[in-house]
Amino acid sequence: MDRFKHKRLMCLDIGKKRIGIAVCDILHITTTPLTTIEVTSGFIQKIIQIIEKENPAAIIIGMPEASKGQVNSIVEFITECVVELQKYAIPEIIFHDESFSSKDAVSHMVHSGISKKKRAVKGRIDQTAAAIILRSYLDEYGL
Repeated sequence: MDRFKHKRLMCLDIGKKRIGIAVCDILHITTTPLTTIEVTSGFIQKIIQIIEKENPAAIIIGMPEASKGQVNSIVEFITECVVELQKYAIPEIIFHDESFSSKDAVSHMVHSGISKKKRAVKGRIDQTAAAIILRSYLDEYGL
């Protein structure tokens, strides 16, 4: 995994309604929730624009671990999104377990003192979940 040393990475937490996006700094010290994209017409183009702006070395995509080897609707949707993204000149895509990331995001937000009103803002949980998935990836591979 040295190929990512001192390189910025991006994470997508793909859901059927929203896609949370997070990035890390080049030293991999912090993961930062970046934005949330609503899954509406043209959402792939919005993701491509963010990828072009942020210029990550790789894109980490959350995939439910329990779903490996099984096909369900969210796995199918994530796969469809990846196929669409790969039509563009994008960086390497890496799948990483995203099990419980949304639950962990809510817990993290509560412990961080984020008010219930702010936690209720659509998309905040999605981008926080993306940051948690990215942190998990970095920690697992010692980056």
